[in-house]
Amino acid sequence: MSTPSGPNSPDGPGGGSVFFSAAPEPEPDTTDPADPTGQGQTGWPWFLPQSGLRRDLLESAADVDEDPAGAAAVYARIPLVHGAVRLLEHVGEGRELTSTGALPLADVHALVESWNLDRDEQEPTSMWQVGEIVGPWNALVSGGWLDLTSTRVGPGEGIAPVVPQTEDPAAFVRFARALILLLMLDALKQSPEDGGLFGDPDTFAALMHTVAPEGLSLPATIRVALDRGLVPEDPGGDPDMDEIQRYWRTGRDLAALATYGVLHGEIAPDGQDTRFHGTLEAIKEVFGALEMVGELDAPE
Repeated sequence: MSTPSGPNSPDGPGGGSVFFSAAPEPEPDTTDPADPTGQGQTGWPWFLPQSGLRRDLLESAADVDEDPAGAAAVYARIPLVHGAVRLLEHVGEGRELTSTGALPLADVHALVESWNLDRDEQEPTSMWQVGEIVGPWNALVSGGWLDLTSTRVGPGEGIAPVVPQTEDPAAFVRFARALILLLMLDALKQSPEDGGLFGDPDTFAALMHTVAPEGLSLPATIRVALDRGLVPEDPGGDPDMDEIQRYWRTGRDLAALATYGVLHGEIAPDGQDTRFHGTLEAIKEVFGALEMVGELDAPE
């Protein structure tokens, strides 16, 4: 069974790639043509904390061998995992699908309401517009936990058993880890135009800061950063466009990961800042996916 793409995917429905259609639209690329990969960037990102990482935070991951119940509880709180469990419950023994391989609008509206998703008073017209559903859905399909035909979705065997958290905590952790890893592998393989990640080093540096108790706060827009005088200047005294691009690409990646449930994201009441919270358990899987992609792309 091939994994369906969302609408407008280059491969089309059933083409085998996962389409993250609910990700924010990429802005026009202003990267210097002479340095398209951004390798000329130097220095620590100006939009990240300048004090470095607290090493004690990096050693606080839940240990499934010593405390499987505690580890399972941590993974169960990750939005992606929580959403996947609820989505499996909703699908049950099977549901009808639309021509785009999505749940019908009646199901989408029911999930939005029961999950208390904030849609900013905008009613979705397709499942592919609701990232909180799309993230778990794509990961479940990629892992074989959901089995699709052209007209229906039903439970699949999956690459790891789906076991209730309280029944077998260690098995639940294995399911959760596989879920996060698969979502990240798909996101790293997809182009940003299709909702994947840019995956720059700045993104992964930022992810490590999301595990701090206070999370990571970024200016909500580049205008906010400019008004605060945070953006470095170029030799001519103007805002450095390369540095603006670094900020935008990182913020866009974090927003996509929050949409799909790898991170928690929240906008300050005054709209001036966006704060991202991550768990070390999820971030470890993110880096595991990055390492796997690097190995696959490495020349033989």
